[in-house]
Order: sequence, then structure tokens, then C-alpha cells
Amino acid sequence: MKRWILFGVIVALVTTVAAPATVLGDELALDPSSAPPAVAQLWSRADGPNARSANSGGWLWGPAMRAMTVEPYQESPDGARAVFYFDKARMEISDPNKDPQATWYVTAGLLVRDLIAGQIQVGNDAYVSSAPANVPVTGDIVNNQLSPTYASLAPLASVGNAIATNQTPNHVGQTVTSLLKADGTVVPGAVSDSAVTIGSYDNVLGHNIPTLFTDWMSTQTISEQYLVGHPLTEPYWVDSMVGGTQTRVLMQAFERRVLTYTPSNPAGWQVESGNVGLDYRYWHGMVEPSDNSAIPVATNVPFGEIITNKAAQYGLDPYLLAAVAKVSSNYNPLFKADDGREGFFGVRAEFAADQAYPFDPQVNADIAAKKLAELHQGTDDWRAVLAQYYTGSASPDWSNGGLKDFVSGVLNTEAQLLSDLNHPPEKLASAEEAASVSQPAASGLTLLGTGHAAYYASGYTTAWWNSTLQKYASWGGAAAGWKLDPNGYYCVKPGFIPGQRLQLTANGVTLWCTVGDTVASGDLASWKAKWVVELSWSTFQALGLPANNTVEVRAP
Repeated sequence: MKRWILFGVIVALVTTVAAPATVLGDELALDPSSAPPAVAQLWSRADGPNARSANSGGWLWGPAMRAMTVEPYQESPDGARAVFYFDKARMEISDPNKDPQATWYVTAGLLVRDLIAGQIQVGNDAYVSSAPANVPVTGDIVNNQLSPTYASLAPLASVGNAIATNQTPNHVGQTVTSLLKADGTVVPGAVSDSAVTIGSYDNVLGHNIPTLFTDWMSTQTISEQYLVGHPLTEPYWVDSMVGGTQTRVLMQAFERRVLTYTPSNPAGWQVESGNVGLDYRYWHGMVEPSDNSAIPVATNVPFGEIITNKAAQYGLDPYLLAAVAKVSSNYNPLFKADDGREGFFGVRAEFAADQAYPFDPQVNADIAAKKLAELHQGTDDWRAVLAQYYTGSASPDWSNGGLKDFVSGVLNTEAQLLSDLNHPPEKLASAEEAASVSQPAASGLTLLGTGHAAYYASGYTTAWWNSTLQKYASWGGAAAGWKLDPNGYYCVKPGFIPGQRLQLTANGVTLWCTVGDTVASGDLASWKAKWVVELSWSTFQALGLPANNTVEVRAP
């Protein structure tokens, strides 16, 4: 059985002149080529360097991944599937044991359906109820009161129990003139100057599709059903704030994407895919942690981003909080115990009495983290904290076998997670440790080039480089026999993979560095035109390059 171990590899080329990779809000910008091959290939077909040009139009997935993580899924071999978030959509691998070349090995998530219906799919026929997303469907995600939200689309959409009741007759050939207001009110005939006509009708869910959307779909390299799915609503004109400016656009919600048409946009950019991936993450408070030590939890534990976010919010150890979820429910958001504990964190019913959606993982995690933090204020004894959390009593009965198993299980699981996922903090090696790392023989080295070096900003500490190298190694992306650099000297050079070693000479100093990151595929040409190597700040300083930036690079 193949089990995914995924780490988000941060691609941030911070050099003397180059800007870091694009970041939207608090989201990371991860190189899609660092994902499993099937995901990387699917992205590359639509948005990779060979697919993009000055006139190629809007992104299909997005310029970068925003996260690689796992989420519960009942039919997956380990009970969790790998998910890959992009701006426009989400890719999923539910069963890594299947044929990677099969069309549906990587699936596109049904995110729009879930945003509108207020549900989180955790199995083929298993869903967790949540509040429909009060997030704008079009335009700016904040300060945009003009746009309808996914929640306001619910009365109009073919989702849940309304699949039959919200179907619409065939209107092929007719003009789209209805305006949808922010509160979900439809005003027929309000857009009298519309030139958009209906080109086809979907018989499955009973909705009309404008010709300009069907034309757009026909130009894609990915099939219509895979890319967008069936339409969930009729097409509507809406007013929205786009980049802070009021703009009228046409929108239609499909199962997997929202398509928009903006007449005022340049040719090639008038039809676009909405930022559904970012909207979904915003809905559930999913963000990659700023603390590097928490990234392994965010990436490898089901709903790990929610766990690390709540741990940071309430001042808890993310490994402990993840252990509570593991022992309470085995990461099952639909868990129900005979004694009334429920949800992802086995929250006691009395703790969640005022919650409309106690099984929603974000809500369940918030209740659990808040309660644990509250109990921790009274004592530093985590056995006592966990016992009170489990029983709801300040005087727990330790003769209860279930209580003993829970407390010991959480503490043991925390230790196991730390062992499996966490790594030591930054530490420069002693002279003895440095000497123990064998160096390639000086003879037989090949001069790769002489030129200027770029550098990562000093904020990318040795701990960050250590962590990044370990992330590559966790999914097989590092050289055999790799080791953390004993001196914290890290470097980057296209053609060399993390864990390999290079010899650097500059200003009378010669040292060995360890390749610790890669260059995003879209930046290769520009990178090679400017630099011979890229270095961590400590390596850049050790070679005296701030004063005289010329370095020789050699490899065995």
C-alpha cells in the first residue's frame, strides 16, 4: 500500500534583484512541479511554462499551489486522500494504488457544490454539514458587499435536496438578461443591453449554458466534465467589486468551478475561472502555518491546517492537538461515541451545545482547542487537562479504563507524531560532527561555472533550510544518503537535487554546500541568465560575496 507523505515545498527565490514567488493574501506559493507527477503533469498541460504565453488568457488552475495536504476520505486506503489546492480549484488523489495514467486518478474537487450546499465531502456518500459559505462568488473576497455569496446561491442551485426543484426549462437561443443581487434576488430583464445568448442545455441538472462558456470549454485540453462538471445554477449578471472597482460580470456556478465573463476585460481574458480554491480555503480557515515546525502537521495530518491554525490561536502545541484528534476519532469528523462525544476531536456534547454545526471540523477544532487552553490555564499537568477534557469533570474517575486509554493514547501519539514528523531545531554542527560528514575528493571535480551568486534573504534560517531538505526527502525528492549540512551551508543550482553537494570558491575561501531547494520551472530561464548558483545568506557571507560577488562552482 502506498501512503502519501507530503510536505509543501516553499519556492521563494529571494535574491538581490528577484522578487519572491507570488503570494495572495496569507497563502503560500508552492512550485507545482514539487507535487506528485500526475498532479504536476495535469497542471503543466494547462498552466505550465509551455502552455502559457502573453495571450493565453486566464489561469485554469493558477500560477502556484497554495497547499499540499491530506483530508479524511472513507474510501481512501489510509482513510485520507491527498489534496492539492490551487487558486481556481483543487486536485485530489483518493487512491494512490490506482493507475496514475488513468484520467480520473487525479480528480478535480466538487468544491462549488460543497460551498453552496454547506457540506464537506469525506467519502463517496459521506458529508459533514457546515454553514453555506458566506464568501463572494465573484470579485474581491473582502469588502465586496455587491456580489452574491455561495450561501445566497443556495435557493437557486441544484444541490442537496433541491436538485429537482431548481431545474429550469430549456432556453437555448434566448438572451441572458437576469440580474442576481447580493441577497440572491433575481431580477428578470434587468440587463436589457446583454448580448449573451444560451448555447446549450444540461439535461442532468436542468440548467442552460451560455454559448461563450461552451466555446471556452471547447478550447481547453481537459474534458468539460472533468474541468467544470454540470451547471448548478442558471447564468446571471451580477455586480461585483473587482480590484476595488464596481464591475458587472456574468457568472455561472458549476460543480467544480465558477465561470465568469467580464466584457470590459481584454480579449482572451473575458472568460475566466473564479478563485474557487482560495474561496474554499477562506471558508474553512485553512492557512499554512507561519511556524516551520508546525508545517509537517499541516501537511500530513487530516485537516492539519485547521489543527495548526487553532493550535496557534489558542497557544497549544500542534502535535498535541493533532494527537487529541487522532485518539478521539482517528481523524473521523463524523465520529460519535456512546457517551456523547462527537466529531473530529470527540468534543463532549455539553461543550458544543450552542453550536449549529458541531461536526464541522473547523468548529469542532475550535471548541476542543479553546477548552484545552482553558483547562491548561489551571494546571501544567497535561494528564489532568486531558482527563478533564475527556470526562468533563474536575474530579475524573481514574478507574475508568477508557479515560486511562485516552490520556496515555494522546501522550504516546504526540510523542510518535514528533518522532515521525518533527525534526530538531536549528543547530550548527560541532567540529567533530562536521568532520564526520565525508567530503568528495578534491580531485576529479568539474568546474560548472563562474559568475554571480544570488542569495535567499537572511530570514530563511538554517532551520528553514534543514526543514525544506527534510520535506524533499520525505516524498523521495532528495539524493540517496542525503544529510543536513553540518555547517548550515546551503545552495541551489538547477540540475542538482536536494541533498547533493557542491564545492564553492570565492575570495580565497573554499567550502562545501548542500543543495537544499530547487528553482521553480517557470523561473529557470531567467535564473540561468543571471546566476551561477543561489545560496543561503550564511553561505553568501562565509564566501565574502557581499563585497565581491564572483564564485566558482564545482561538482564531483
